[in-house]
Amino acid sequence: MNEQPKPYIFAQSLPLTGPAAHLGKSYSRGIDAALREINQAGGINGRPVKIWRLDDGYEPNLTITNTALFTKQPEVLGLFGYVGTPTTKAILNAASKAKLPIIAPMTGASALRQPQQGNLVHYRSSYAQEANRIVNHLINDGYVRIAIAYQNDAYGKDVLASLRSALRRHGLKPASTVPLPRNSTRVSAAALSLDRSNPDALVVISTSQTMSAVVSNLHRMGSHPQLMTISFIGTKALFDDLPQSASYGIGVTQVVPFPWDRRQPDVKRYQKTLQAQSDQPDFDFVSLEGFLAAEWLINALKNLGPQPTRSALMKELKRTSPVQNRRGSQNVDLVFLGSGPWQP
Repeated sequence: MNEQPKPYIFAQSLPLTGPAAHLGKSYSRGIDAALREINQAGGINGRPVKIWRLDDGYEPNLTITNTALFTKQPEVLGLFGYVGTPTTKAILNAASKAKLPIIAPMTGASALRQPQQGNLVHYRSSYAQEANRIVNHLINDGYVRIAIAYQNDAYGKDVLASLRSALRRHGLKPASTVPLPRNSTRVSAAALSLDRSNPDALVVISTSQTMSAVVSNLHRMGSHPQLMTISFIGTKALFDDLPQSASYGIGVTQVVPFPWDRRQPDVKRYQKTLQAQSDQPDFDFVSLEGFLAAEWLINALKNLGPQPTRSALMKELKRTSPVQNRRGSQNVDLVFLGSGPWQP
């Protein structure tokens, strides 16, 4: 870390291997596109912006180990772009003790949006807003027997609580709630339990490979409920993991604009940047989120002097955060998978 000119250094623990690797790779691809663009233009105040990145496989114990390394380096300005609720939740105390900002984690968990978490600042909307969007849509379409399959950890339980709350506002309870293992496709027992509840709609809160296994098991049993999930699933990975016929009609909430709609200024800028860096750019929701979060960080650094402190950076990020009142912006859309992949 003795480079000259001295870079702005941020640290990131994320899944680069394992069933959730697609999330880490896509999120970092968008981040890297934005950083590559600013660095090629001379950086900020003549200094490049760099990411120290370590794989955690979406396992909290590895996230803790990685973060312990990051906290020992005074040059690290912040923990940027962690992926997941259980992983981010696991390092809250360590980051707070080290006075390290946690910036734009890829999670919408309510447990990570509490007023006392002063060193944590979000870019994305909350899972509670995504849950409301799903439940309101299903009920408006006449679905009332709504089952929930949730990852049996901090992430799944957080969204489960939000879905229960959304259903209560309509005077409903889940038809069933079934836990799913993290980073696993061993879900036959869970699928059987879901089938027995005879739902007309099913919300799955997990990662794409696990959801794909749930859906495949249900279809083999002859069960075909309306399927819904939230943005953390990774829409493109879900489409790739499922048989083409099984993916049709699945609803997925999104917290960024449609990545192929160049009428949106953010999307146009994102596509232009990726196209300038690759002959075959790969657009998707997750990399767009990473790109926009990195742009937000870059703009905050530009607004500060050449030697920003962690506290000054955190203050500027809070001032410019798109998240309103630390509860999430209002930008939650709902898209449905078709019979073929989207194209730019």
